[in-house]
Amino acid sequence: MALELDIWTVEKLSDYFGGRPDLAGISLREAIDKYTAEKLAEVLEYAKANSSFYKEKIGDLEFTDIPFTTADELRDREKEFLCVEPGEAGLVLQTGGTTGKPKSIYFTEEDYRLDEEYFAQALRLVADETEKVLVLVSGSMGKNLAEALKKIGAQVIEYGQPGKKESEKILKLIRAEGVTTIVASATHMIALARQTEKEMEAGMEDVYLRSVLLVGEFVPENTVLMLEDVFQCMVFEHYGMVEMGQSCGIACGYSRGYHIREADLYIELINPLTGEVVPEESGKNTPGFSNYGEIVVTTLNRRGMPLIRYRTGDFSRWILTDCPCGSSLKMLDKVVPGDGRMDNR
Repeated sequence: MALELDIWTVEKLSDYFGGRPDLAGISLREAIDKYTAEKLAEVLEYAKANSSFYKEKIGDLEFTDIPFTTADELRDREKEFLCVEPGEAGLVLQTGGTTGKPKSIYFTEEDYRLDEEYFAQALRLVADETEKVLVLVSGSMGKNLAEALKKIGAQVIEYGQPGKKESEKILKLIRAEGVTTIVASATHMIALARQTEKEMEAGMEDVYLRSVLLVGEFVPENTVLMLEDVFQCMVFEHYGMVEMGQSCGIACGYSRGYHIREADLYIELINPLTGEVVPEESGKNTPGFSNYGEIVVTTLNRRGMPLIRYRTGDFSRWILTDCPCGSSLKMLDKVVPGDGRMDNR
């Protein structure tokens, strides 16, 4: 249940507000909205004071009048985004680049720890200290996930990104080690599922899991259903990108959407043609949802390279009904890639 994330959010907000009397008796949703408004004002002042790029872009504009930040600007003017000396932002992660120059995203040690802290809370939805977790993810994302899982007491096997023909080898490892949870991309889980079906038809021992967390790719609903059927497990989905600090939200298993990391990120949905924020209530045959829009993100706590109104190229809509898990955090529907994600990332 995402209530673990609600509790973590309450702790973050309590540290920020420090017991202010004007917040006594308000709901978590009201507290988040107040926190967001104050943090947005802070990040604008911080970015204007420390980033030559944002000093020029923001000027005296109100938040909703600030022009969007684009992937091309991030690619071409990366050093101008920095709010600290380059030596302070020692971790540099690159993203995109299959069709051109990649984007470099700079993190201070403090920025990186924020992401690790969030993962440690989010992964409590997926695993606990009784689980043996196989992490089939490489790079900084794999390291972050593995460290977060260890913090919650899970036993972790860090395999890294599998090769194209390693499914049989991995299934042997799963059986031998008694793996109960897997963290992987949808592509690698599909390959494992196909190999599992083949082996089961040949009379080999079934492979059943308690949970699977899918990361790094967009996941069609039929893939989720197939994995649930083959492995008889719960399938959780994660949404994020390096620009967001690798994580924006996670599904709780009770509904199809992602609970958003509101303590660190502010999300807008915009009409990509007009730049206007989409109406919250859809006028079409989709009660309980907003209109679809492009996801625009503002980081609230990043020191090294904050991003303000950054266009992701991804599309989603708000889920306006309450989640059965009881969380107060906003929920995005399953994300779909737009042209910006496919061609310009």
